[in-house]
Amino acid sequence: MQSRRSLLLAALTVGAFAIGLDAYVILGALEAVMRDLAIAPATAGWIVSAYAFCYALFAPLNAWAFRHWSGRNLLILSAVIFSAGNLLAGLAPDFALLIAGRVVSAFGAAMFTPAATALATELLPPERKGFALSLIFGGMTVAQAAGVPLTAWIAATLDWRYAFFFVVVFGVIAALLLTGLLSGLPPGRIQPVAGEGRLALPGPVYGLLAVTFLIVTAEFAVYSYVSLLFAETALRGVPVLPAYGIGAVLGNVATGVLTDRVGPALVLFIAVGVQTLLLVALVLARAQAGLVVALAFLWGIVSYMYLVPIQHQLLERAAGMANLALAANSALIYVGIGTGSWIGGRVIEALGIQALAGTTAVLGGGALLVAMVFMRRR
Repeated sequence: MQSRRSLLLAALTVGAFAIGLDAYVILGALEAVMRDLAIAPATAGWIVSAYAFCYALFAPLNAWAFRHWSGRNLLILSAVIFSAGNLLAGLAPDFALLIAGRVVSAFGAAMFTPAATALATELLPPERKGFALSLIFGGMTVAQAAGVPLTAWIAATLDWRYAFFFVVVFGVIAALLLTGLLSGLPPGRIQPVAGEGRLALPGPVYGLLAVTFLIVTAEFAVYSYVSLLFAETALRGVPVLPAYGIGAVLGNVATGVLTDRVGPALVLFIAVGVQTLLLVALVLARAQAGLVVALAFLWGIVSYMYLVPIQHQLLERAAGMANLALAANSALIYVGIGTGSWIGGRVIEALGIQALAGTTAVLGGGALLVAMVFMRRR
């Protein structure tokens, strides 16, 4: 039974990796998609925004619509839908069908993540629930850190469509593993979240949620167009992403230790402030290859550091409504991704790519200001 649980946790991690990969797969291939489909940067940004906004919309809707489903059936169905959406995106002959594929995959992804999180925490004893959750979110982190550079290489070497097919492979593997491993478990139901039926959160929680939205928006105004940012340089974006990924893995490991030792407030202030400076520097120094790779590595280190301190404070300050606060935080991450992508595209079309430096400076500075206010407010 123990080995079965370990295998099931591994299958959930594979699924989480596929979900995380799909959220960012288009970033490294965006410039290739723009050339192939002959679309403008602002239009191409909707490929990122459509997925992000639909995920944020579908997450609460799916939780309500499928509340009577067993977690087992929900996981299998979500993996199938998710894989079908990526297959449609990879086969899409035009922009409209590509967007349709992204919407379908967002529907499946928004269904998978909460169900996988709930099941992972049920498979291990209470004292190991943190470890179980780390596997799910670790799979998504590794997807961005390692998977995005790989899909960028696939898009540059083969074709951007193969990047989506690459995601399909992991989605199908997850579906097959879950179908086999879940067949022997009782159907069960995902338990309702604490505070269900209540909507009002403590005031400072809204401030922390605003920090999440602003810092993600600031980051993805630049990150969404990383392939375009370096398209006219010798880098062409590809060496930058591995440097970012290595830094992200190191930062993800370090942030928990730092939060415990120096406190969540200081970690958050440093992460938001340093990331904002690095994003501005990346845009301004994009033609200097060696410097850009070094900046991308440092950016990767701080890019995930806002997550742990904000979640730490949400758990502390939301009291019995912690699950609702964390769900809202997750939804706002995707809203921020979509908003940042949209803003970045508009800025590039209107003012040129150099103007992204000022845009991310304003958004990141706003995030730091709000963090300084609400991290100190009880």
